[in-house]
Amino acid sequence: MKKIISLFVCISIITISFSQQTIGQSQMQVRIKDIVSLDGIYEAKLLGIGVVTGLSNTGDKQNNEVTQRFLENIMREMGVSITLSRFEAKNMAAVTVTATLPPFAKVGSQIDVQVESFQNATSLQGGTLLPTPLLHTFDLNKEVYLMASGVISIGGYGAGEGGDRIQKNHLTAGNIPNGGVVHKAMRVDVFQGEQITLVPYHADYTTVTKIVERINENENENVAVAIDSGSIQVNIPARHANADPARYTDNVVRFVSEIGALTVEVDRPATVIVDERTGTVVIGSNVTISNIAITHGGLTVTVGSEQEISQPTPMSQGETFLLEETEVTIEEKGGVLTPLPDSVTIDEVVSALNALGATPRELISILQNIERVGALHAKLIIR
Repeated sequence: MKKIISLFVCISIITISFSQQTIGQSQMQVRIKDIVSLDGIYEAKLLGIGVVTGLSNTGDKQNNEVTQRFLENIMREMGVSITLSRFEAKNMAAVTVTATLPPFAKVGSQIDVQVESFQNATSLQGGTLLPTPLLHTFDLNKEVYLMASGVISIGGYGAGEGGDRIQKNHLTAGNIPNGGVVHKAMRVDVFQGEQITLVPYHADYTTVTKIVERINENENENVAVAIDSGSIQVNIPARHANADPARYTDNVVRFVSEIGALTVEVDRPATVIVDERTGTVVIGSNVTISNIAITHGGLTVTVGSEQEISQPTPMSQGETFLLEETEVTIEEKGGVLTPLPDSVTIDEVVSALNALGATPRELISILQNIERVGALHAKLIIR
């Protein structure tokens, strides 16, 4: 029997295309709220260390001092004194507990938490996280922002006996839906002052300028000014001023809602992103290629093995065994010089590249070399 060892690489090309059929055609309009955020509003990353109990002999290994210390401290807080050698840790595991605290979450709100084993537990399936305080890493006062507890959902399963085992998904990490209760909310005071700062998700001078012009046009006064390609300072209009601080804050929120609903044309820079690990190529709009000639070839390596039975001669007291012979064949395809004309739209770029008949892996190399000779008029990002 002959076995051929083949390597199949699944590669995908994602092409974001945009056709400019007429010079005067307008670009897509998007809401300002969808492309910017408010400076000072952010999510806080919380961290805690806890213990998961109720595991079925899948916890940390026996005599794990770290896990035993955790449980000893918990029991001491409850007024129970116990010697470390009196219990085993195989049904519990020490874990890290993380959560993302939304900027406007209030005391009593419930959010999801994530749990991951950091010792040598083999599975957290069926475990329950004991109440665990979560802290903000930058809070010098070490106040408790969140208390997490509950039954862990790992989204999979694992079972086995003897040498047989079946497993689905990762068993040493999971989450607890609504397992965290907010004990301390973050303070957000961006609506208290007389100015707000808009931060675009993708810094771009043209887009920032269009946002400033649209806001000023809507207000009939110059309330917005571009600080740089990544920030816009907006003064709160005088019509929103009010002696009542609560009423003033309400007016600022309404003003932010108004400018967020305004639409602008987003200018997308010419960018090509190449992910060599997955073979993914993403070509953005406005990418152009100058006139160039390209040739490419291919190299195919096939490794095969054939098994034969070796029989000893009669009366030789020899042994029968399998012989495996390996065969390697190499095939190289010749390349043809192909001219690529000047391409001014993304559709023309895609058509020119597809005309080469290259595989996605070859296309990655082609794009890199086109950029090296200065014919690719875009920013090439390789991940």
